[in-house]
Amino acid sequence: MRIPDEQLALFEQRLQVLGLGRRDFLKAVGAMAAFGGLGFATQAEAAKPFKLAPGEKLAKEQVLRVGGGGTWQNDPSSHDYNKDLYCAGVPWLFAGLMVFNADFVAEPYLATKVQSNKDGSVWTFTIRKDSRWSDNSPVSARDFEWSWKRQLDPETKAPYAAFLYDIKNGEGFNKKQVTNRDEVGVKAKDDWTLEVALEGPRGYFPVLAAYLAALPAHRGAVEKHGDKWTEAGNIVTNGPFVMEQWEHNKQMVFRKSPHFFGAKDVHLDRAIVPIIPVQAGALPYENNELDLTWLQPGDLRKLQGDPRMQRDVFQ
Repeated sequence: MRIPDEQLALFEQRLQVLGLGRRDFLKAVGAMAAFGGLGFATQAEAAKPFKLAPGEKLAKEQVLRVGGGGTWQNDPSSHDYNKDLYCAGVPWLFAGLMVFNADFVAEPYLATKVQSNKDGSVWTFTIRKDSRWSDNSPVSARDFEWSWKRQLDPETKAPYAAFLYDIKNGEGFNKKQVTNRDEVGVKAKDDWTLEVALEGPRGYFPVLAAYLAALPAHRGAVEKHGDKWTEAGNIVTNGPFVMEQWEHNKQMVFRKSPHFFGAKDVHLDRAIVPIIPVQAGALPYENNELDLTWLQPGDLRKLQGDPRMQRDVFQ
């Protein structure tokens, strides 16, 4: 099923809301073309088991120190992607309905199945029943209904709310032209079925659900703690990791969530993210303060030209 050009133009507008340019749009469209024009998978597939190469073995302590290179050079303002996409938070705290694979094809993640009506103006996501928040409560369709309406709610003042304007009455609700939130076209039909009515045919909508701006927030934590809900002692997450510590302007520490539905396939026990100014360059990695880092162009050339380091560099 090929997505019509007029719908792709709307898709590009949605990406522009996120600050993504023509290159990102073409990357997404390229994935759609490679996947037969659809751009996303409609059924969840079982995770492929991780296999070590011959002669390899896992380290006894599965701890990753990651950062630098301009990533987390400043303390995050929060980890609330549902309210502010550019909060500079840590995305592995949360899981959405869809996720991009290595080929940039959107695949069901918390969803097990994605269906639409005949013209693609209504999409239905079936949510997996083994998904849990880090407090061990179930992640349900109601969490996504509440989260997406929270993003659109003018009282939230979410700067990227227009990302969800494809949802029926989403723009009107955000601009206070529609006052009844029940008229917004995202509804939990039951705990495991999310129905999304759109402003018209939108064959690309499941792809939008793979972006960080479509991640959920935990209603109980938000209502109890307000803007402080993503602090270490308050946050409730549904992704592969939970926050163990947040020493502001110094470092963040995460540990594997035992309640994540794919926990058996997560081999890391902890991840440590120090706040490192970009001026530090590759020195933290060279000094064995990091196990994984991003590189600025100058540092990339430097390490590629160093016989001791060049085998560590990958793109």
